[in-house]
This record gives sequence, structure tokens and C-alpha cells, in this order.
Amino acid sequence: MKLNVKSLMLVLGTGIVFSLSGCGGGSSTSTVTTITDSDPAPGELGYQIVTDQNITYVDYTGGTRVSPLSAAAAEYHTGVDFNHTLFDSADKKCQNCHNELYDTWKGSMHGKSWTDPIFQSKFQDFLRTHLAKIGETKDILYEQASVGIGTKNMFSGAAQTCIKCHAPSAYYAGDVQVTVTELQDATDINNSELLALKSTHEVNDANGEIAVIAANSHQNVVYKATFQIGHEANREGINCAFCHSIETPRLMQSGDTYTLANTMRVGPHGPIKADVGDILSYSTDATNPDMNKFFRLWGPEKPKDYTALGDATDTTNRAKDGRYSMARKDINGTDGKVHFTGGPFYGPFGVTGISNENETDETNRSAYINPNFADAHLNPAFSGDGSEFNHFADHGKALCLSCHQRSAGAAVPGGEDGAGKFMELCSTWNAVTTGGDNNMDDTMSSPKCQKCHMEKIEGTVLHQWARPDKLFTLADNPALTPHFDPADPENLRDESPVVGKWLNSHGFLGASKTGGDKVAAVAKIKSGFDASVNAWQVGDILIVSTTLSNKTGHMFPGAHPMRRVLTRLIVTDAEGNRLTPTSTSGISTFTDATNTLATLTGKTLDNSQDPTVTVMENGSANLDFPGKVADLDGSAIASQNFASYETGKVTISATDGTVKNQTVTDGKTTGTVFNAAIVDASDTTNFTRIYGHETGKKYDLDSDPNTDPVFVVRPGFDSNLVDKDTRLSPNETETYTFTYDISGKTGVNATYKVYYMQKGANGQFIVDPATGFLDQAASDAAKHLVTEVGSYTETL
Repeated sequence: MKLNVKSLMLVLGTGIVFSLSGCGGGSSTSTVTTITDSDPAPGELGYQIVTDQNITYVDYTGGTRVSPLSAAAAEYHTGVDFNHTLFDSADKKCQNCHNELYDTWKGSMHGKSWTDPIFQSKFQDFLRTHLAKIGETKDILYEQASVGIGTKNMFSGAAQTCIKCHAPSAYYAGDVQVTVTELQDATDINNSELLALKSTHEVNDANGEIAVIAANSHQNVVYKATFQIGHEANREGINCAFCHSIETPRLMQSGDTYTLANTMRVGPHGPIKADVGDILSYSTDATNPDMNKFFRLWGPEKPKDYTALGDATDTTNRAKDGRYSMARKDINGTDGKVHFTGGPFYGPFGVTGISNENETDETNRSAYINPNFADAHLNPAFSGDGSEFNHFADHGKALCLSCHQRSAGAAVPGGEDGAGKFMELCSTWNAVTTGGDNNMDDTMSSPKCQKCHMEKIEGTVLHQWARPDKLFTLADNPALTPHFDPADPENLRDESPVVGKWLNSHGFLGASKTGGDKVAAVAKIKSGFDASVNAWQVGDILIVSTTLSNKTGHMFPGAHPMRRVLTRLIVTDAEGNRLTPTSTSGISTFTDATNTLATLTGKTLDNSQDPTVTVMENGSANLDFPGKVADLDGSAIASQNFASYETGKVTISATDGTVKNQTVTDGKTTGTVFNAAIVDASDTTNFTRIYGHETGKKYDLDSDPNTDPVFVVRPGFDSNLVDKDTRLSPNETETYTFTYDISGKTGVNATYKVYYMQKGANGQFIVDPATGFLDQAASDAAKHLVTEVGSYTETL
């Protein structure tokens, strides 16, 4: 039996109880059980059971966690698995000093960004789609050229598109393995045979190997692609160490420029739109050609040499372009030392992680700190206050937008204004750059993302390793920043998260309901809008007014193109007959908005946290972006529906799982999908308006070349055209006014409902014929993720 030396020293300094077992019997097992402090009784906060393998301790919930014996033991060597492994594990290391903060993150979509089943299904569809494109050549109308779409090598690059945001550690570290193999000839294969191959060869394991297959009509081959992230820590999604190792977001303020290290193409393999050495310049206008090209980048830059510790603003060491630079670490070691992955970490209160816990590593990592990220407390030699680089504090929007604002990489055709521009999928940049605002400053009309999505909640942000009952002090950790020192040497009082007993939630609550806290997610959706219905009678005329207001600092229902909100007004008489409006009108107005913060279930806003965030109106009506639908001007408005073509479905060429009823002919896979474009509807007894960002593709439905192709809305990021964008701008209220003839009617009732459609791009809204509203049970059974989030009634 061997007891960890550091644990033994801790044990010898406290009251202990040893429980030894496994002696005799021809075999030997041993367990060392120690109580490391006489203060916590069994079951109390901080109570520990230590063995020679790990520590089991009681956390703030009253439950237990198991940790390695020390932070040093939780670290791992670099240079393992497929390539470099550069970041600490949230599961193995971070949580054991940050219990509550970790728990908010673990259930978030950041914590599930790689493992989320909806993402995984779309990611695997993406792989199938690009397998089917290998060898494709097609005419790009706006380029007037034929383009060879893909080779096996190009597929490997395209396959890493999604992980730049969903598993950025793996992308940055190169800890990814992609292979493409040929399974068999596809010329005569039918769908049944293809399904049998899928059953045999496809693997759906988000924590290990992913394998998909697709028939390819260009090569007459059935291809199999495998995709695997090597190290378990790199499968943690967007984890603690990764975000806090980001040094400098790019092209985010006036005067910034960005020099491309690589060519930029239309799509993964299309024509070149910007070449190596081209310089992009910052603009507050998202439709500016330079910014539109910059939005084609996302995720981290990759260095040519990880050991080059130069200024983070230096761009000569870039192997791959990205939206931000990362901390660079010497993974090879010097003088025979083994380097581990901890620190330095950047945060709103300075730089931490300068002293590594593992004694085989260098204890002082100051040389790794970006000199532009100044921190006077720890690095007095650095000049300046670092405010222009402290993206976790004053300029937090730049950090979030690195992934939450991007374009699809497909050029928008048509005219001087459209030709050659990339299609934007997320319009957050537009939403926060109204009037004189910019994407760096935190203003009343352009608040930083963290104000609403990282609210301050009561709790303990930091404690000693596996001891949630004990705080760090300067005596324990000489590198402790003043904000985390319970002695409060700078008299920060409640501004210190330790003294004030608060933390910023890392739940990042948003519109997705697939996280671990669906109740809070619905509350967050509800906090993003106001709605109302009012009805009054003038003689035999009923007048009904409805409102829907955006209370967020970005587009509503959100930046993601899959999200939709559907509103429906139904007016009935005493017999339940639905009435048809005799006139309709709509108008858009813009005023200041107040968002009431929502937080995770069971969490409480800290008393120093303002429960509301004001978003002042500052020119939102003037926002311009591809596909924008004109604001309402008081004219008549139409009811809306999701488009249908013939039987409500469209047959398209595609290989992804979203496409139903697939058939394979000469290696080409086709199937049917719902055409979910937003169109005018003739039935006004269920008066409906839909809010969303339409992304999709144009498909020819017959052999007539003169027939306009039909726009088919598809979920995900595969679009080549923005058809329309009907979302509400920040501060926008849409007011609809209806009149009804109610002569001879009694018991008139007006009901207005609001529905959130997480998978709204599919356009599937199951109606209860009896009421005209959503059949919630049927919708839930079909897993459509449509939820009623508002209901308002006026009865005369």
C-alpha cells in the first residue's frame, strides 16, 4: 500500500482515523481511510474520506463528489492522443475548487455543446452531406464558373467545421482524427441495402468514435467517414480552461485589422473570395464586405508553433485563421521537465493559474501571460491596465460573438449589394451595433451579453481543493488575487465574489431547452418578450389589439436560424364559432425595453444583482441585414403559415437523417422534407404570425429549366440564400389591430397565444382541430419541441 505523499502530510497534521483491510488470505488489497479535519462531522459540508486513490467529500448540496488526491493529480500530460492536449479538464480538475460554478456550467449548452443529441444528429448529417459531395462539380451562378466541390482531403477539413465552436479544445489542439474509406460500389444500391450498411457500420457515440456512411453519385461509391476526438477532456465541449485561456478576440473595435493567413472560399471547397495576405478592417456595419468576410471565420486561431510565446497580437505564427488567439504553451518541455496544462487563465479579475500545482512543472508561468492582458496585482512590470484586452470584463461581447456571430460561407447572389457577400446566419452583430454603439463597449443600448446570460447568483465561487467548507487565503496561495482573498485587502466588500458570496452563473441560459434545466430555459424564453391582447366593442364592431415586444439586446427569438416563435389569435362567440376579421393592420414601434433576469432552478439572484437589464432604443429600426423584412407601417397584414408544396412535402436530393422516405437511384439519395418557409395564409380565423430567420436551399422540382426553384427551409448551417428574416429587432414592438363584425353575437372571446419552436425550421405545428391552437400532447409525442410560452385572453 502506498499513500500519496501530499495526502500523508495533510493527514499527519490533523486528527485521523485509519481503516485498514485486505490483510492475509493469500491476496492483498488495501484501503486507507482518513478524516482530514476534525471540524466537519460525517455528512457535513467538507467532510472527507481519503483513500490512496481519491477523495470523497461532501459538497454544498449535501451530496458527495469524488476527486483526485490533489489538483496536481488531476492534471495530465500534454502531447497525448492524436495530437496536443492543452487544456485542463473541468470534470477532473476545475469542479473540485469551484463546485457551484461547475454545476451551473455542466448543465448548460456550453457543457453539452459536443454531447447534445440534437447537435450530434445534425453534425452527423453534416458529415453525410459532405461525403455525398466528394467529386461533385457544379456551376456557381454568381461566379459563372464550374467548381470541383471535394476530395477526400477536403472532406477532412470540412468535417472539422462544427468543432471549432462545439469542441474548440479538440480543434485547437489538433486532437481529431478523420478518415474516409470506400465501402462498395453504389451504382445499383437501393435504400434497403444502404440502410443495412448503416446498421452495420454507423457508430453514434459522442464520447468516442463517430462513423457515418453515405452513397455518392459522383463517384458511384458508398463512403464511410469516421470522426474521433482523442482525449476525454477535449470532449467536454466548451469547458472552463478553454474559455479562460482565450487571450485576444480579433477585429472587434475601431482601428483593428486582420490579415488572412489562408484563402477564404465560398463554402468549404468553392471559389476563393479572399486570398492569403488580404487585410480586413473593422466596421460597425455587419453588411460591410470586410466584416461579412470576417464572419466567415469562427473559433480559435491555430499557431504553427505552440512554443512561440510572442505577443498575442502577432499574426505571423498563424497556421489557421480564427476569431481569437489562445494562450500558447510549451508542450515539449525544457531541460527535461514535463509540462502540464494548468494556466495562465484570464478572467474578469485578472490572471490566475500562474503557479502550477504539479511539482514537476515550473511553478512560475508568468512568461506565458499575454503581456497585453495587464494585471497590476500579479505582474507590476506590465504597463497599462489591460482594459482594451480584458474581454471578460468591459468587452465581453467580443468573446461571445466569436462563436455566436458567423456567416454560412455561402455567397449571396444578386446585384451589387448581394453578389459575393457571405450569407449571415446569426445577426447578433447587427443587433448590438445600432446607432453609435459598437461591439466592444457595454452601453445601455448595447449591453454586454454577460449582463443577461451570466447573472450574479448567491453561492461560493472558490474554495480549497475538495474542501467546500474552507476558502483559500493568501497564506495558502500567495498568488491569490485580491478579489478572491476573504481578508478583502482592497476593501472591495460585496464587489468581491468571495466576500459577497456570489458567482456569475455559467448556465448561459438561452432559448435552447435541451440543456439540463428545461424549466429555467422556458423562463428565459419568457423573459425575452412581452405580449398582450386587448378587446373592446364599438357598436357592432369588435376591435382587438395584440402586441409582441422584443425585450432583449439581440434579435428575437434569437440568433440561431432554427429558432421560431409562432403567435396565433382566435376570436370566438358563445357557440364556439371562430370569427373572421373584416380588417387587419400592423405597425412596428421602437421604445426602451426592460428585461427581467431569469436564472437556474433553485438558484437565487445575489442581492447586489439588479434583477432587470434596460436596453435603450438607439436606432434599431435602421438595422439592415440580408433577408430583412420591412417593418410594419400601418398597412394591412396577412395571416401566415408554413409553406406546403402539393402534399406538404418536397422531394430533394440529400443524405441527412432529417430527410424522410429516402430512396437511392444510381448512387443518388433523395427524400421528402417539409417546406417550412413562412408564407401568407388565406385562413384568417386562426390569425397567425411567425418570427424566424429562414435559411435553406433552392431546389428544382421538375426538369423544366425555366421553372423557378423552390426555396426549402432546412435546419442547420447548410444554406445558400437568406429568403427572409422576420425576427423582431431589439426594442421592436409589433402591434396588430383587427376588426370583427359581432352583430348578434354574444360571449365573444379573444385568445392570443405565443409558442416557442426550438426546431422551428422544420415547420411542424400540430393543430388541435377543436381549438385551433397547438395540440401540445401530440406535439410532445412527436418530439417537435414546441412549447406554449404565453396565453392571453379578453372576454366581452
